Amino acid sequence: MGIFKKTIPVFILLVFINVNAQKTVIDSEVGIYFGPTFMQTDYGEANNFKSSVNNGGFGFGLAYIADYSKLTYNSKLLSIVSKHLKTRLELSYSNTIFEYDGEPVSNVGSLEYENYKAMKGETKLYNIGVFGEIYFLSLRRSSKIQPYIIAGVSYSIVSPSLKTTEPLPRVFTPKSENVFLEKQNVISYSTGLGFRYKLNAIDFLIESRFNSFFSDRIEGLDSNVAADKNNDTQVIFNIGVVFHFNDKSRNLY
Repeated sequence: MGIFKKTIPVFILLVFINVNAQKTVIDSEVGIYFGPTFMQTDYGEANNFKSSVNNGGFGFGLAYIADYSKLTYNSKLLSIVSKHLKTRLELSYSNTIFEYDGEPVSNVGSLEYENYKAMKGETKLYNIGVFGEIYFLSLRRSSKIQPYIIAGVSYSIVSPSLKTTEPLPRVFTPKSENVFLEKQNVISYSTGLGFRYKLNAIDFLIESRFNSFFSDRIEGLDSNVAADKNNDTQVIFNIGVVFHFNDKSRNLY
């Protein structure tokens, strides 16, 4: 949580400065959103849709968003960019619960069936991220619906845990080489698609993101099974609202 204690004052200061600056040409927005999350980890088979859906959780986030559409440039390229780009500084949290799903758990007759089914895991993620929102339509036009692509990077503090009433399956032994339950610092990159619906000074938001970690230990496991050697990934679905602090700027030209 140390990074959050250091970052939150900076986050609040950025919002305060931009909201109260009388001559600013960068419009300020604050977004609040939440929704389900799903993870692909060593608790299931790689590329197994069912195991990803069963390993789900919940997350929420708070973001400061800068809109540059009122900026003007001599450069045509920069002018086009300002009409289609917003940047986002985001703080978020997610919690995912894991149960092993996929082979060999589906084979009830296997010797380690009970060992796999006894495994219960959980991962908490505390994230700070920087993203770009690239809009298909010009931000200078008063379109009710604004679709966009989102991409960026995040720094995460990862806190995994594991409980079991049986011996670990052989793929996770010896424990010292295959189970990692200490806190981790991980970088990830995200891509996704979202939509905003404008209503006065508020936008309603629907967003989906694919998050890929530069780690295979987000859930605390790192087996030697070839099918589970991919880095861990996360799918995030968000709904929420975005508040605008420069209402007059919404009468776009």
